[in-house]
Amino acid sequence: MIQIREIDLAKSSDKKVFVNFDYEIYKGMPHWVAPLRMDVNQRLNPKKHPFYKIGAVKAYLAYRNDKIVGRIAAIDNFKYNEFHGSNIGFFGFFECIDDQDVANALLQKVEEYHIQAGNKFIHGPVNPSTNYEAGLLIDGFDDPPKIMMTYNPPYYIKLLEGYGMSLEMKMFAYKFEEADVLKNEKFLRVKDIALTRSKCSLRFIDPKNLKVEIENIKKIYNKAWENNWGFVPMSDPELELMADELKLILDPSLAPMIVNEQGEVIAFALALRDINQIAKSFNGNLFPFNFLKLLFGKSKMDWLRVVLLGILPEYRGKGLDSVLYYEIIKNGMNLNVKHAEASWILESNEGMNRGVQVVNGERYKTYGIYQKQISSE
Repeated sequence: MIQIREIDLAKSSDKKVFVNFDYEIYKGMPHWVAPLRMDVNQRLNPKKHPFYKIGAVKAYLAYRNDKIVGRIAAIDNFKYNEFHGSNIGFFGFFECIDDQDVANALLQKVEEYHIQAGNKFIHGPVNPSTNYEAGLLIDGFDDPPKIMMTYNPPYYIKLLEGYGMSLEMKMFAYKFEEADVLKNEKFLRVKDIALTRSKCSLRFIDPKNLKVEIENIKKIYNKAWENNWGFVPMSDPELELMADELKLILDPSLAPMIVNEQGEVIAFALALRDINQIAKSFNGNLFPFNFLKLLFGKSKMDWLRVVLLGILPEYRGKGLDSVLYYEIIKNGMNLNVKHAEASWILESNEGMNRGVQVVNGERYKTYGIYQKQISSE
């Protein structure tokens, strides 16, 4: 018999059991990289994490014979539904043994929660929204996840579909070898004329003036992505927290910005070195000494991930994305980076998919957001 028990996220002992369960699932899986416990704990802290000002999370554990066999969270994102005028509930932090009955019990609990909340659909997984780690890996299991990307066993696809969920949106990850990209003549021609024709100039993020830079990024982020499927504006506290978390690994030369003639930032990109190459040995713990490996082990990271690339709508189609990619690639090579991932890019974002292919990007992983209608009213 399967029992579903809600845990108290304000109770550290409950949350510890919830957070640590994934170690049971991924034991012996060579490509999994344990997320930092401190990050997951913070994201599941209703008193401290800013997500809880615009959303709510209920966390559940599944037991069979007093043994934990699964976990899940029901997530209500009030800001998302207000922005889209929708009634969508979410689920996330899903981990489960290879057992359809257990998965059904967990997802049924989420469905019951969202029916009571008045939602008509459930989407997921998101942890806890598309502004964080999101999507189920559905192709590309033979490679470790890059920084801030998800990983899961292949059988999760079967479990979600077995519950009646269907794939709502695909998200792609592209990889490219940086040396090969810079030999692409078409790419080089486009980037050479883009700044001149647009009458724009290039600069890099100023870490000493981070408050102003966050405002620049927020403006572009919210305008550039507002029409994208699944987008939800990031609140100021969420953005500030993310910036604070990235300070340790941010390299300004991997965060180019483009400004117009008036000095207004109209495009930016953010790439991060793939700390997962080192963090794989951390077992989820940054302290007491593993943070030193991040500080002094950067030369061992030969991958980077392009996390964000945004251009204000009125400046699109001018080749500015090529400028941003070029600067990241060139400066990445100066840092001994040899490979890069651009992720994730929505299947419906035709412009971005074309742009990455111009840079000789090879689609090598696919993620998905699943959905189920739970009410016809």
